[in-house]
Amino acid sequence: MLTFTSNTIAEESSEAMEHNDFVLPAIPSWAVNVLKMLDNIKTSAGKISSSVTSDPVFVARLLKTANGAFYARKPKLDNINSAVARIGYEKLRTLIIAASMDEASSIQKPALKKHLEEFLDHSREVAAICYVLAKSQKHLSQDQAMQAGLVHDIGRLPLLLYIGDKNLSADDEAIATIIQKFNALVGERLLKLWEFPAKLVEIPMAHENTHHETASTRASYADVVTVANMLTLSKTKVVKWDNVRAVKLMGLDTELYRKFFVRFESDLAAAREMLS
Repeated sequence: MLTFTSNTIAEESSEAMEHNDFVLPAIPSWAVNVLKMLDNIKTSAGKISSSVTSDPVFVARLLKTANGAFYARKPKLDNINSAVARIGYEKLRTLIIAASMDEASSIQKPALKKHLEEFLDHSREVAAICYVLAKSQKHLSQDQAMQAGLVHDIGRLPLLLYIGDKNLSADDEAIATIIQKFNALVGERLLKLWEFPAKLVEIPMAHENTHHETASTRASYADVVTVANMLTLSKTKVVKWDNVRAVKLMGLDTELYRKFFVRFESDLAAAREMLS
């Protein structure tokens, strides 16, 4: 096994990308098919439901969501057609993205497995927060905000898999260095490969620029992700909310952010359940 310091592992990864030796994980074939159907307004709900059944694990996840906290007052469902009709196409898309990330994150090496689990946990938490935050932005979709939250750090996934595939022994410092340097770039490349819509492809790059200037007076999905990320940090440190442009574009009283997790506890719990 090769051992790399934080500097040399970054150099190794950079060289790999320059020579097209950096293999990006593929999205599961069943997921590709269903996502393309969801993009085609002429595709019938019945055809989409039939395609979903090709993955039993996903079917269980779909039924769990359709009978979960979002729909607690509705009768229980036990068939795919009804489940798809209940949650709608955008939540179905969100579930597929989450399932694809879970499947691609499968790795057995304990050190890297820990980092992948942290990546997935953080992605789900940011996605849940985005869903709740977007409710205040009438021009944005809550479901699409959740999707943006899910993929905002997705560059970590292929970077960690690369370290595992090349049998590199990297300490936490080395992993942090490579992620800081390449996360946004690789995330953008991966989402393009997966043929995701442009509004999601731009998220890995856009959300990291907390002081970006824009002609728009309304918050974007990247702004929602930026604020959601800051909320996760606020659990452990003091955040200067007034200093970030994304916060101003959201147009919410900063006091709301200080009490966010208490005020929206039930909404966050429902969103987290969907993504688990």
